[in-house]
Amino acid sequence: MKNVLTIITFLLIAHLTNGQACGIYRINYSGRIVTQEKKIVQVYLPTTMFLHGLEKEQSEKSFLNTTLTKDLYDIEISSHLTTPYNNTTQILAFYRRQLKHFKLKTTYLEGGIIKETAINIDWNDIEVSIIEDGRFGTLFRFKIKDQFV
Repeated sequence: MKNVLTIITFLLIAHLTNGQACGIYRINYSGRIVTQEKKIVQVYLPTTMFLHGLEKEQSEKSFLNTTLTKDLYDIEISSHLTTPYNNTTQILAFYRRQLKHFKLKTTYLEGGIIKETAINIDWNDIEVSIIEDGRFGTLFRFKIKDQFV
C-alpha cells in the first residue's frame, strides 16, 4: 500500500510540474502599405499581448517592427499565452472585445525627419483564415487590406 501511494504521489507531482501547454497559436500578418509621397521606414504590428489588452499602446511590448519589401509586409509572430481559440470567429470576437480597431504604426521619412503615424483599421478590413502548415499551434493569417499613408 505504501508503494502504491508513493507511485501515485510521484505521478501526480510529475503531471503537475510537466504539464503540456495547449492552445498556443501564431499569427501571420500580411498586407501592403501604399504611399506616393512618403518613404516608409518601418511598420509596427501589434503583439498578442497588445491584442489581448495586456499592454498599453505606448509600451515597448505592444508592437513588433518589420520592414517593407517593396510595399509589402509579411511577418509571423507567436502568442505569449495559451488560448482556447482555434477558429477565426472566436479569435476575432475576442480581439474585437479588447480593441475597437486593429492598430498598426508606421514610421516614415519626411524632410529628413523620421515621423510616426498610427493607423486604425476596422476589423472588417482584415481577412482572417487558418493556414495548415503542420507545425505546432494554430496559424491564423491576418490579411490586411491595403493601407494608404
